[in-house]
Amino acid sequence: MADIDSLETTVFDAIVLGTGFTQTIVAAALARAGKTVLHLDENEYYGGESGAFGFRDLLQWADKVAPAPSDDALNEENKDKIEFDKLVARAYDHFEIQLFDESGSNSNTAIDLASVLSSHSAASMDDRVKAVEEHITAAYNVKDLSKEAKEAIHTLASWASGSESSLTAANFKTVSPTQIRTLEEFLKATRKYNFDLSPKLLYSRGPLTNLLISSGIGKYLEFKLLERTAVYEALTDKVEMMPTSKEDVFVSKALSLKEKRLLMKFLQFAVDYENQKEVWRDYKDAPFIQFAQRAYGLSDKVLTAVVYAIGFDGNDYATTADGLKSVKVYLQSLGRYGNSAYLCPLYGVGSELAQAFCRVSAVYGGIYMLQHGLDKHNVDRNANIWKSVVDKSGQTLQANQLICTREYLSKDMDSYLEARILNRSYVSHCILVTDRSAFGETTLCKTLFPMGSLVLNPGETPVRKNQHTISVLQSDTPKASAKEELTAAIRKLVHIPGDPLSLKAPTSESNIDTQANTQAPQHLGDSTTAAAGEDKPRMSLDQELDMDQVREEILKAEKKLFEENENNTPVPSRPSTPSPKPASKVFQKSKTSASLSTVPTVAPRVLFSLFYKRTTSWPRVPYPVGSEKLTPLPENMTVLKPMNHSLDFESATEEARAVFERLCPGAEFLPPTPDPEDGAF
Repeated sequence: MADIDSLETTVFDAIVLGTGFTQTIVAAALARAGKTVLHLDENEYYGGESGAFGFRDLLQWADKVAPAPSDDALNEENKDKIEFDKLVARAYDHFEIQLFDESGSNSNTAIDLASVLSSHSAASMDDRVKAVEEHITAAYNVKDLSKEAKEAIHTLASWASGSESSLTAANFKTVSPTQIRTLEEFLKATRKYNFDLSPKLLYSRGPLTNLLISSGIGKYLEFKLLERTAVYEALTDKVEMMPTSKEDVFVSKALSLKEKRLLMKFLQFAVDYENQKEVWRDYKDAPFIQFAQRAYGLSDKVLTAVVYAIGFDGNDYATTADGLKSVKVYLQSLGRYGNSAYLCPLYGVGSELAQAFCRVSAVYGGIYMLQHGLDKHNVDRNANIWKSVVDKSGQTLQANQLICTREYLSKDMDSYLEARILNRSYVSHCILVTDRSAFGETTLCKTLFPMGSLVLNPGETPVRKNQHTISVLQSDTPKASAKEELTAAIRKLVHIPGDPLSLKAPTSESNIDTQANTQAPQHLGDSTTAAAGEDKPRMSLDQELDMDQVREEILKAEKKLFEENENNTPVPSRPSTPSPKPASKVFQKSKTSASLSTVPTVAPRVLFSLFYKRTTSWPRVPYPVGSEKLTPLPENMTVLKPMNHSLDFESATEEARAVFERLCPGAEFLPPTPDPEDGAF
């Protein structure tokens, strides 16, 4: 990996800009196929928009990418210039940070900053921050401040002064000793857990998992099983755990025996739906929910489990064909590593999965340079061919192909894409840190709020409901903030200090333990991926179960279920899941209790929140009116799509495969890597 600004070799088969998830797969595949690859990133971290950060790095990232209030227009003079920071900032909006304190400004110990802010309103920003910092330090009156406490005070002073464009200064006109101590503890624990900017899950038998196994890359990664799936029920106003596997169906007390039989019958059909087209042919292009309801007569609760807990892939408007495909992939994924269909990378998408592919590329000769500034593109306008990219040191780097994401385009190139975007779409994100898990002992749980199930503006007229299912919410209302879009869902899971509409606060105070108890609910937008604590179960992709034993146990339990008397026979006990073969490691079991019900009544308290919106807009048609006068992108240049709102990696993985096959027709896509023990890796 290169660690110098200048390169001896400046001509390559391909140059890849940005270390986002899709770029890293393409780079690894090209290098593995024998191509010379230069991989550059303006950021100092891997992953791009799918990066994963500790707490301190998360705050630094927010400060960097948040759009400034007086954001200048892109350079009008030099159409070939790359303005990376401005293009990144344009992709984000509605940043708001809040550090909660139950007593807050009502406390006699709260430090009022209004006077010092007013008296320094005309001062330079640095002087203003320094004055506020000195005021907080004097009022805090603690001897021998730790370096993290000093950093916390400086951070609070910056937020209050409005010096950081990513923050809402109005939230920090007063600060309390509790807030200082909380922020200090977060900074001390910054390396103990990661926040994932684009949290996603892997199907155990999905395209990415299969690629990781077939290429051998997966053996160097660690994962956790998704333990539970919950769905919000609008009629009961409760978040309820859904039965999402045969094992869950057997033990669920939420479903009657009749409902269990209907669900089992539907799942058995879905596994083999492609050979039973006569059942769903007439519903092929109809909404999936319509088919499930009419063809199988599923009750509302069963329908919720099928459509959202099992078949939901991020598309609220899935057709029957799409929905059945998702259900089948889900069911095929069950049992491969345990009683769950989903895997979660232990250290985050960007910091783990992306770097795994980068390591493969580097082994096969790929050159990597992070924090490498880029100046402009050189394009042969007559032939419309991309020629090279010039970095900030003035070095010209050439290649036959350029692969990048939109933030690495020149103004001229970006204008072409911008003119083709007809429908703007955004994803609202929220990162939360709470004082405990929202699901008891469950540490990894996916929760969905079906579209139209939440009132976003209670007490107001007209009523506005969520237009999309909230897991990671895609919003078509760019003027609404991420906080407005997601707060209604957050209220159903946690206690927000000062918000009477959220769940009630715990009755007793709990100490902040950022290693064991600090959680960021992963269904609310952005996940917290625990670091390598010894108490965190982990697994690798070579720990598959003995499926013959698993199927035998399931068939025995299933037979028992269907022989039960519906009126007076108790629900069968949970069937045991067989252990793997002796040679394998013990797999991680999912935490399915004997009763699948609602979330705990004692709500966790929110300590910290970060809201923001990220655009996922992408051209929908080739040439809308007006864009035909613009210069199309060069044919030897590939611009990758932004990370979408789906729950898995299928679209990104397939996009990477398509790009590789176009650039290297006939070559194998990421064949197995040699074993390290052979000395070739």
